[in-house]
Amino acid sequence: METPAQNSRSMNLTFWGSAMILVSGLSAIAFPLTTYALTLATFGIAHVAIELRYIDSQFHSQLDPKIEIRLVLLLLSIAILRCCGIFGTIEPNIAHLLELGCGLGLVLVATHHLWTIDWRRGTLGIIIACVLGVGIVRDPIVTSIIFAIVHNLTPIGFILQRQELKSQRTLWLCGLVFGLIPLLILLYQFSPIFPLPLEANSIYLSAFIAPAWQQLSIAYPLFSAVAFIQCLHYAVVIGLFSRWTPTQTDSFIPWLAPKYFYLSICTISVIFLIAFGHSFILTRAFYGVVASIHAWLEIPLLIILTSRKQHTRTTHQISKIPD
Repeated sequence: METPAQNSRSMNLTFWGSAMILVSGLSAIAFPLTTYALTLATFGIAHVAIELRYIDSQFHSQLDPKIEIRLVLLLLSIAILRCCGIFGTIEPNIAHLLELGCGLGLVLVATHHLWTIDWRRGTLGIIIACVLGVGIVRDPIVTSIIFAIVHNLTPIGFILQRQELKSQRTLWLCGLVFGLIPLLILLYQFSPIFPLPLEANSIYLSAFIAPAWQQLSIAYPLFSAVAFIQCLHYAVVIGLFSRWTPTQTDSFIPWLAPKYFYLSICTISVIFLIAFGHSFILTRAFYGVVASIHAWLEIPLLIILTSRKQHTRTTHQISKIPD
């Protein structure tokens, strides 16, 4: 039974969440490229820091130290490869392939860990590793684009993990917000009721649309839908994950106290916003160094979390069978 204070907070959260969804949806329909660039420049670095802090506080104590070190080394390798690509130390295409290889390594580390416990728990990791491996061989650019799109859906996994007791309702809500509404935006863009001039900026479009797709009729509607999902991704991370992060916890990184952490994030965000305005391409590249760490980290964590949840559910079902 909720107290009046809890009920009031729930109503406020529902109101502001609905308002954010409405504004984001209209913005993604009318100005998808501008929406993508503006939200990235304003909230990108903040959402990376908040999500890393949340993941660290929630899962550091649950991971085997050996697994954690392997994941960290591969993530640092990805960040170094990004830097090498920016400065020309390694040819960018080679650096890109090596990054995807490290990403495959992250999946395999999680899969091997689960396989040694119970081979059935490693099945999901094997499937993801095979799909990623085929993508790397066939078309690395398209593989990275698909990864960038799917990355915006990863908060669903952490939300379901957090709301495990309400997983059915939470799953339906996530399906509505992250699935049905983006689909409606995509369909609307094919036959808009109020036609608007299309924005044209191949630099922005390339974030979610591979060069081979950019002349297709689905390119602009797909970008609109993904721009909306990106807004949701930022809102969930900044709005919910920051509230769900405990102030006192065992973590891999010694994070600043909340007051100083958020003050630092605001300061850095302003610096990045100014830098994005000065040179979007260069700033986007340096932002990608940090963003790649949190984006790739989510994949092995979600594989482990999903497998644990399936194992827990199976164990619970077996325990209910009468002797």
